[in-house]
Amino acid sequence: MKRIVQITAGIALLFFFAAPVLAESKQDIIAAIQKKYDATQSFKARFVQKSYLKVMDQTQEAKGEVFIKKPGRMKWTYNAPDPQVLISNNKLLWLYLPEESQVTRMKVDSIYSSNTPALFLSGEGKLTESFNVGKIQREDGNLVVELIPKTEEQGLDRLVLLADRNNFQIIGSSVYDKLGNRTQMMFEDIENNPGISDSQFQFQVPPGVELIDLAAQP
Repeated sequence: MKRIVQITAGIALLFFFAAPVLAESKQDIIAAIQKKYDATQSFKARFVQKSYLKVMDQTQEAKGEVFIKKPGRMKWTYNAPDPQVLISNNKLLWLYLPEESQVTRMKVDSIYSSNTPALFLSGEGKLTESFNVGKIQREDGNLVVELIPKTEEQGLDRLVLLADRNNFQIIGSSVYDKLGNRTQMMFEDIENNPGISDSQFQFQVPPGVELIDLAAQP
């Protein structure tokens, strides 16, 4: 379960704060980011994820590819160093670990809460409904937006979005939890509104693979 929470929480990441943004109001910037994302019905990109685990004082890096299609459909394929596939189809979530010949199935609502960063990425949420806006600063031509959850859920301390200053495209994020852990993710080769088949978000358990079905539990 820790692996699942780490992955789902890590659907976002940042670079550290620089000069403050003065030209526009916070409301204008958040509205522009939300408008850009609302216009994106599907999303494809390569990603680099860096997870800092405070208890081990260690950073782990992973790379892969992500497909997102609104509403609520996501597929994260981790190629290195530990292959795994995470698929969500708005109702069920699958975590497949090919090297362990194991797949876990669970209900989406048992993982995602109203202020989970994954909820926004999958097109289900609104930033100002779930978060209070903290600092907004500029770094290397990008916008760094700090968001504080309005409710105490899943140990989330804050979410930081990195957006392109010119078109307000989200290009990265950071998730900080209350235990001092941090998950950073940067997106590359971004494609907005590509044609993505619904079959990308379906999963069939391969022969010989163990199924742990948490969705069937009360």
